[in-house]
Amino acid sequence: PNYIGITLKNFATEGISVTYTYSSGLFTAMFVAILATELYHLLRNCDCLLIKLPSQVSTNQVLSFMNIVPTFLTCLIMSSISYLCILSTGHTLNTNIYNLIQLPLQLMAGDNLIAVLVLYLIISLFWIVGFHGKNLMSSVIESFYRPLLYINMGAFNAGLRGKDIPYVFNSSMFQMFGDIGGSGCTLGLVIYILVFSQRHDNRLVANISLFPSLVNINETVIFGMPIVLNPLLDIPFILAPLISLTVGYFLIQIGFCPRVIMEVPWVMPPVLHGFLVTGGNIYGALSQLLCTGLSFLVYAPFIFIYEKKQRKEEYIY
Repeated sequence: PNYIGITLKNFATEGISVTYTYSSGLFTAMFVAILATELYHLLRNCDCLLIKLPSQVSTNQVLSFMNIVPTFLTCLIMSSISYLCILSTGHTLNTNIYNLIQLPLQLMAGDNLIAVLVLYLIISLFWIVGFHGKNLMSSVIESFYRPLLYINMGAFNAGLRGKDIPYVFNSSMFQMFGDIGGSGCTLGLVIYILVFSQRHDNRLVANISLFPSLVNINETVIFGMPIVLNPLLDIPFILAPLISLTVGYFLIQIGFCPRVIMEVPWVMPPVLHGFLVTGGNIYGALSQLLCTGLSFLVYAPFIFIYEKKQRKEEYIY
């Protein structure tokens, strides 16, 4: 009888604060993950910290015991850093990193067109010498621009629309305008070859690359044409994403294209991608279609000259 009238309201429940799982915690998570991993690796290489067992003990048990002290010390040190941060500043490590590092960098890079163009120039330069530029620069994109997507998403869910949504640039916006068909916006190149090219070798590469390009996979184009270490095709490979991002930026600024507020898989086909990331808006699809056409026009004169050069070389040899 003493328990009559007790309901769920009598019990308090707590979990992980959204502060740590939302955009403000992303930079901290990456920083702590790298620091903790390097610290563990350093401790793991100290022989004096390893528990050694007789040779008769199985390998799995030996490995488990060997890792006990480095694991414990890693947890202790990282926890101590967090606690000392609270004692000295009155704020958590996450709050300090966000206020002192992440927020200023986001404010500088948020809607800065020049910063984005420089970022994509670096990505393209890595690609043309054979490195995966997007993977190499992913830490910058994920740290600075993915949180902006989550901020936009939160604003949209709160009922804000149009220019009330804070940011133009974010990680999904880059995929929408800077990676149409993959890095370098090479879908325009593939379409041009399939429509106008008379060369069997180039058409073969384009045929193989068409369906992968529709899901933004373009290694067959980059290494098959090739674009890597090919000065003539390197020029449009650099220019196409820069022009597309610039046009996309102004389309959003003038209100033709809605601001990007959704995250979809990176393999989503162009046009459908633009429709979905703008919250199911047809003008998002039209904007991405327009930029696909622009990439076609950027590649057209260069592939025309390149094929003319190929024919001349065949005639000489």
